[in-house]
Amino acid sequence: MEENQNRIAELLNKINQLSNRHDSLKEEIDGLKRAIYQISQGEAPSEKVEQAFPKITNPQSVVVHEITESSKPAPLKEKINHPPFIPAKKAVPTGSQENRKWEEFIGTNLLNKVGIAILVLGISFGVKYAIDHQMLNPLTRIILGYLAGASIIAFALKLKKNYEAFSAVLLGGGMAALYFITYVAYNSYGFIPQTAAFVLMVVFTAFTVFAAMNYNLQVIAVIGLVGAYAVPFMLSDGSGRVVILFSYMMIINAGILVISFMRKWNVLFTVAFSLTWMIFTFWIFDDYQREEHFWLVLLFATFFFIIFYISFLVGKFINRVKLSIPDIVVVLLNCFIYYGLGYYLINNYPDGELYLGLFTVANAVIHFLVCVFVYKKLGESKDTFYFVAGLVLVFITMAVPVQLEGNWVTLVWALEACLLFWIGRSKQYPVYELLSYPLAALAFFSLLHDWQVVQESYYNYYSEESPRRITPFFNINFLTSLLVASMFGFFVWFSSKMKTTSNNGWLAILIPALSYILPVIGLLVLYTCIYQNIGLFFTNQYLASAINIRSQGIVEYNSDWLSYQTLWLINYSIFFFACLWLINQRFIKNGLLNKIVVGINTLLIITFLLGGLNALENLRYTFLSPSKFYVSGVTNLLMRYIGYAFVAVLLYINYRLSKTSNATIQKLERLFCHFTILTILSSELLSILELSGVTNGYKLALSILWGAYALYLIIWGFAKDHAYLRIAGIGLFAITLLKLFFYDMADMEAIAKTIVLMILGVLLLVASFVYNKRKKKESSELPIDTNTDEKIV
Repeated sequence: MEENQNRIAELLNKINQLSNRHDSLKEEIDGLKRAIYQISQGEAPSEKVEQAFPKITNPQSVVVHEITESSKPAPLKEKINHPPFIPAKKAVPTGSQENRKWEEFIGTNLLNKVGIAILVLGISFGVKYAIDHQMLNPLTRIILGYLAGASIIAFALKLKKNYEAFSAVLLGGGMAALYFITYVAYNSYGFIPQTAAFVLMVVFTAFTVFAAMNYNLQVIAVIGLVGAYAVPFMLSDGSGRVVILFSYMMIINAGILVISFMRKWNVLFTVAFSLTWMIFTFWIFDDYQREEHFWLVLLFATFFFIIFYISFLVGKFINRVKLSIPDIVVVLLNCFIYYGLGYYLINNYPDGELYLGLFTVANAVIHFLVCVFVYKKLGESKDTFYFVAGLVLVFITMAVPVQLEGNWVTLVWALEACLLFWIGRSKQYPVYELLSYPLAALAFFSLLHDWQVVQESYYNYYSEESPRRITPFFNINFLTSLLVASMFGFFVWFSSKMKTTSNNGWLAILIPALSYILPVIGLLVLYTCIYQNIGLFFTNQYLASAINIRSQGIVEYNSDWLSYQTLWLINYSIFFFACLWLINQRFIKNGLLNKIVVGINTLLIITFLLGGLNALENLRYTFLSPSKFYVSGVTNLLMRYIGYAFVAVLLYINYRLSKTSNATIQKLERLFCHFTILTILSSELLSILELSGVTNGYKLALSILWGAYALYLIIWGFAKDHAYLRIAGIGLFAITLLKLFFYDMADMEAIAKTIVLMILGVLLLVASFVYNKRKKKESSELPIDTNTDEKIV
């Protein structure tokens, strides 16, 4: 036990020694920090600091003394309980420290800038006062101005060693004063000729840039840059020598941009970029003369564009940094400002619109060359490569609608989208695949525009304004539509053949959704393009049947063609979706697609019952009452049976698909099927009556037909043990009776009333008999309860 106490005491002694050493080192570190701060502020370190750190000339190793028995501390009588070790929390600046930071920022940074601005402003007011009161002659004013500027610069240079930041601000103010005084000497008094003033300001600019490099402060360079751009405008004599102006700007840009990348001064690059394009744009919209300046301005615009583009590439090549949002913004602005100005210049030149596409392709070629350079020299900068490659695709895409018209735009965009998708998926470049989707969307919307153009001129094919005839299925619009449909089909087919292995987040979101969207759009395009051309064929026939009756001032048309158009469009729609169902059953086997087909089939049947039967009625009418100008043959009558055959196909498909659905869907399908059959039978009955010459018996006939079909539903419901069919039969009986009493009998003759009432009565009795017979059969099959005296009636 005593041995343990001695060991504890020994360890506590070591802890005390280390703690003392730690405190000593902390004091040394704080002293070093104070010394660094004093030196950075231009002050000499205090004597205490110098004395606290004497130079070590002969370092010696640390001697560790052995602890002897006599040096051992006395054994502890009590057990020492030490608190658990808790790591110290990171020091958080207090409120006073935060306030001191703000105080230092205001005192060392903000005050000097505000002070120099106020000083320059005060000098300006003083000079103005002296001028207004004729206190100084013009030459003296200029000399004093130069002396003031030079004094400020000299004072700034003197303070540079100890107060560099403050000195830089003074230097910038002094250079601004020299610019201003030179401008006044040239413009107001004419003491300095234009050439001398120009040379002086260029020297001031060079000195400012040199000082910025020496100070390593880009704020001075920005002052010099602004002054350099202001020189031509301050010294302009209105001669309009634009070549000198733009050449000067180009030289300034080249030099300043080199400096900006040597020092990594992005602000300087941004200021140069902004001032150049602002000056250039304002000049174009203010002083541009097409005949005099076109080629010159286009050439200099190209030079500026290339300089800034090269600057971007040099920055990436030297610094080897990743593409950032500011980089993207600057490059996009550079590209589209240049393209926009070039487009404006060329479009306003005589016959310039013919060369807009060539100009757009030239932009794409420039970006392509840059893309090749980036690929070879900056192989690891994939972000820059993809970005520039995207610009190539953007300008190629833009060149299509700029140079081409109509369907050619859609064709090129569709082919380009397929190419990008193939590259992106086969080479596993997600950027290209992502670019292919918006391009496919552009092709689709362009196709919609093409369809709208055709639709607007649909009835003008034979007018004087548009004598050109569009041949169905053999026209550029149909071929374009097929190509766009094939594009979406290629997307779907290649996606299923080659899965993506990329971890791109956007693709992970898009691909599941596009797996449904792309095939739907592709089928929609294919269906619509065939639908339009079928309609175009019948419209052509209708318009070709025009007969101009000059005596009456009217034009007669054969309306049968419009009825045929309605029927064959419905038949085509039925055929299309029947084929889709068959393909799905054999190859795709997609349950969701089956449900969609059922819904579309139901809509098509309703369309036939509403529009198709009406068209058949019109054909029957023209057959019975033919026009004196046209011949209506038996085809008008046979057409109805072709339509019935197509509807039967849809009913069969719905029946097959509903067998795998729940009981409710099966019941709804059966009821809808019987409703369709009854509607067709009613139409056929009316047709037979009209062909037979019976004009007033349709009410009677329909009531009898509906009653008979109601009886059929009840009998069939019992045969198949389907209660919903029996209920439907009873409901149909109710509807028939309501129709009979509230509609049919209002103007029906007595003999007709007698016949229909007797027949319906018999039908109702038969239905009741069937119910009773069924009830008796069910009662006989029930077990007899011998314990009751009641009889089952």
